[in-house]
Amino acid sequence: MTKLLNAAIAAAAVAYLDAKHGLANDVHLGRANSGANMNFKWRLARGRASMYAFFEDSVKRQPDDAMYVYERQTTTWKQAEQIVHRLANYLRAQGLKSGDRIAVFMGNCAMYPLIWLACLSINVVPAFINNGLNGPGLVHCVNVSKAQLVIYEPSLEGALREVQDKLTSNGLLKKFVCLDDGISEKAGAHSIDLPSAQLLGPAELAAQSAKAPPASLRDGIDSSSVAVLIFTSGTTGLPKAALCSHGRVGAAMAMWPRVNSFNSKDRIYTPMPLYHSSAAFLCIGASWYAGSTVIIGRKFSASRYWAEVRENDATVIQYIGEIARYLLAVPPHPDDKNHRVRMAYGNGMRPDVWQRFRERFGVHVISEFYASSEGNGALLNYNTGPFGAGAIGRLGALARRARPDYKIVRVDAITEDIERDPKTGLCIPCQPGETGEFLMRINKDPTGAFMGYADNPEATKKKILADVFEKGDAFFRSGDLMSMDQDGHFWFGDRIGDTFRWRSENVSTAEVQTALGEVCDEANVYGVLVPNHDGRAGCAAIPKDVAAKTNLKTLAVHARKRLPKYAVPLFIRIVPAAESTGTVKQLKVALRNEGIEHSKVGSDPLFWLPPNANEYVPFKPEDHAAIVAGQVKL
Repeated sequence: MTKLLNAAIAAAAVAYLDAKHGLANDVHLGRANSGANMNFKWRLARGRASMYAFFEDSVKRQPDDAMYVYERQTTTWKQAEQIVHRLANYLRAQGLKSGDRIAVFMGNCAMYPLIWLACLSINVVPAFINNGLNGPGLVHCVNVSKAQLVIYEPSLEGALREVQDKLTSNGLLKKFVCLDDGISEKAGAHSIDLPSAQLLGPAELAAQSAKAPPASLRDGIDSSSVAVLIFTSGTTGLPKAALCSHGRVGAAMAMWPRVNSFNSKDRIYTPMPLYHSSAAFLCIGASWYAGSTVIIGRKFSASRYWAEVRENDATVIQYIGEIARYLLAVPPHPDDKNHRVRMAYGNGMRPDVWQRFRERFGVHVISEFYASSEGNGALLNYNTGPFGAGAIGRLGALARRARPDYKIVRVDAITEDIERDPKTGLCIPCQPGETGEFLMRINKDPTGAFMGYADNPEATKKKILADVFEKGDAFFRSGDLMSMDQDGHFWFGDRIGDTFRWRSENVSTAEVQTALGEVCDEANVYGVLVPNHDGRAGCAAIPKDVAAKTNLKTLAVHARKRLPKYAVPLFIRIVPAAESTGTVKQLKVALRNEGIEHSKVGSDPLFWLPPNANEYVPFKPEDHAAIVAGQVKL
């Protein structure tokens, strides 16, 4: 009896120490990371550094298994290979060669990842364009990508038609291809109303050769070779094109299935935008490595979400932050736990919904991660219970000693500039529980290198912080405020400076101000917290004299025309006077902190853009109360 008691006490002690110090977590992540790096080095030594090798291997292992399910239609790995070959040969027939670039302007569909694979097979680099863009934002992204061809879906033809002349003015973009998959929205309408565009429908695709393009086209690909361009919001204006390499992205694709135990039996459901790195790399790309089936949702629907999960027998679901909140807002249903989902993974699930989501829907594992398209590292919180729920990542005692590459440093609360020790000139590390900016060391590891932004050396330079803890070192600036507790859990605070996050998109205040400036002489744009909503909604502070000559209905119509839906300011605050140059940052911080609470803004008039409204109307205390009560969703 004594031996059993001692054994139980010892087991409990080990369990406590493991939970407290994260030992098993560190070992698990360490093995996944080293395994992914070894996989890349193994492929590199054999001339198979391209991520296309993942796809080739899965086709050989399981040719007749389901690769994708989209709109109730299944594509096997072998069928996908045939389509990829036809697409690749079509692109080659358009004159594209190794190193050239194309722009992919489409919504979610099964053809989206197959286009990427076709590009990878012939070493052409795709740029994934946000399908919510139009006007100058669309022109900027396509031009920055240096695409020679734009491939788009029929429903987006109007957006291209409006700016076609500006897209082709650089002399580089020559062709537009309307890809009609015969399934998606507005598919099957074979009339093209875009000058110089050509149709690539089912018949045209079937006419292409299904012969594999020469493997020699992928010769010379190494860790630094660019695999795809992913756009991220700029802090000084329009989106920047992050250069995503075969080394870094390929390692992430190999690591993620190891961390989360993805295998060929898993069926992963994602309605997340495929132009985002999270869906592209950690769902689509991870499935190439693991051989998992991906169920591609055209777009997110809270009312249909769990029905689609059940219909497709999903075992894993992908989320972004507010998805969990939206699902919880749907009235409870007897079938809430009637599914086979073993894990939900993604980024941005807020602490206040974490446990409620788990308990209501019976999802045992929540695998939360923190990363960025251009960043050179990531955090992970593989969570199975209340301890650490809500954290965006964890490094246990072993990991903090073995990998001192992730640091949080002090930031001035007003200016948001990084503080330095006046004696040494070096940065000041934060203590446990203290909030600061999250940094990641830049080293020579090919699977974790910071590649920077396409043709934007100034923006690239701004993301690199030198002489952080010793002279000559360099760290990647995340632009995010975080804290780390004594147990190694990382907790997200906020975005820094001139960007804010809304609807899981980074919004550039400079881009919004530029758009508003076309009809409003002056507007200071910032993000405000909204009760029962994740992230920050856009708010524009307009000086009283400027507001007097600005038509708020015209402003709303213009903003909706010029900006993606998520970037349109939902609130307007009329301030007494324009900001002075010397206190721009201080004023923005104060405005941001005061938010949309009437008790804090004083006598400043507030306006808002209610759901489905076409103009800004006065924002009254009862409107704020309705949002607090959860009666209004923005």
